Amino acid sequence: MDSTHRALSDGGSNALVDVFEDCIDEMKDDDGIDKTEYREFLLPLIFYKAANDTYRDEYEDAVTDFGEEIANEDPAFYRLQIPDGYLWEDLLATNKRVDETLNQALEEFEELNQDLGLSFEVDYLSFETDESTLKTLLQELDAVNISVENVDYNAVSDAYMALIRRFAKEEDRDAGEFYQPEEVIEMVVRMLSPFENGDSFYDPTTGSGDMLVGVASHYRDEGKEPNKLTFVGQESIKGMTEAANLNFFLNDIEAEIEAADPLDDPMRTSGGSLREFDYVLTNFPYSEDWNKSALKDDTRFGYVDKDPRKNRADYAYILHMFSSLNETGQLATLAPQGVLFRDGESPFREFLINEDLVEAVINLPKKLFGEDTGIAPTILFLNKDKPEKRDKEVLFLNTAHEDFYRELDNENQLTPEGVDRAVEIFNEWESEERKSRVVDVEEIEETDYNLNLALYVDTTEPEEDLDTVAEAQQLAKLETELSEIRDRMKHDLRELYGEGVNQYE
Repeated sequence: MDSTHRALSDGGSNALVDVFEDCIDEMKDDDGIDKTEYREFLLPLIFYKAANDTYRDEYEDAVTDFGEEIANEDPAFYRLQIPDGYLWEDLLATNKRVDETLNQALEEFEELNQDLGLSFEVDYLSFETDESTLKTLLQELDAVNISVENVDYNAVSDAYMALIRRFAKEEDRDAGEFYQPEEVIEMVVRMLSPFENGDSFYDPTTGSGDMLVGVASHYRDEGKEPNKLTFVGQESIKGMTEAANLNFFLNDIEAEIEAADPLDDPMRTSGGSLREFDYVLTNFPYSEDWNKSALKDDTRFGYVDKDPRKNRADYAYILHMFSSLNETGQLATLAPQGVLFRDGESPFREFLINEDLVEAVINLPKKLFGEDTGIAPTILFLNKDKPEKRDKEVLFLNTAHEDFYRELDNENQLTPEGVDRAVEIFNEWESEERKSRVVDVEEIEETDYNLNLALYVDTTEPEEDLDTVAEAQQLAKLETELSEIRDRMKHDLRELYGEGVNQYE
């Protein structure tokens, strides 16, 4: 089988973006589909198209290598099985009851591939949509080959994440629930690396899966096989497991994604103990309610003699993730800046500092997600196996400094140079004026365990040195010019009104 991955012959990511946008436009023209349902309606079709394209390419390879008879009989040639009578061309040829046909195709597709845990929650019969809409969507998607045997991973990822961003906008959801800026993911992944075969990664609020895909892409770019790593995730937002599974499939990554709330239903081993991982990375939903009363005796939250507030689950998520680390595990999570300094949460920070678990606090620029929420998120790094040179120290890094990002029309963006410099500061453990500082934990203890970066890194703009001689000379020049202007005004007024002009001075 040909293992070469070529860029899409019809224009790469731009062609895919155009097709996905055309699909959105088609759904917008159908009153039977609400904009909050675009994701539910379209993603199963894209997944099924990608599965069909991949199956077709794998079949052609198998026929070339082993002949048609063996290719038809041996399922080992294929990542996914396609049900008889429901190939993509069969769907395209369907002119009546297209909605019912699609439901049946997806149902049999799930059954054939049940070992992968696929589950499509869509019911096309439940939509009061024109049959022509489904036909048009099938035809639009037929314009591109999105086989994982035939795409450039970066191209298809760019197009897919553009679609996810569009879904977030249409549903008026917090962008961070669906995706993270790719520059932030790259920075976090590079700071956590290097990785090695057998390492395990867990994202308890997976969203579209972009954090875990970022790890896999980094590993692949190093010339290594990402499927020698273990990827595990959970997601409680309805339908988002489909988005994650499609992202993994398009990037040819094996992952275990579970539709569940990580606080109420954490991942456990067959023996019932909490599963542990080498790395945990995520962007959890900020300041949400959680089931505090039902979980008050849960050992995940027993490190401190209090529980997080019922209407603010931030530290419930952080403690859950910490509990999911193995004995040498590392954690990186985006979080609201309030977790760094809110008074009522000081005991949680005290625990983390006293156990020397906090490795770094990184402030991000505002508007990375395209909207100005007033306060930018922070990134909190915890490490249960900090290098000896970092013992009893915490790095504070201010990537909101102008050297790390650029301002675009509607958002800010970390620059490639900014990411490189941030990773260098983290790896070299450097202090740099207005950008970063390595702080002893004793200093943090003196602030009652306040981790607000502004306490440790002076982020204010430096005042310019004042040249008093030059300023005095400029002032004298201005006063001379002002006097000359007044003299001209007096002259002009006398010309107009005569010598009795003093009353106008």
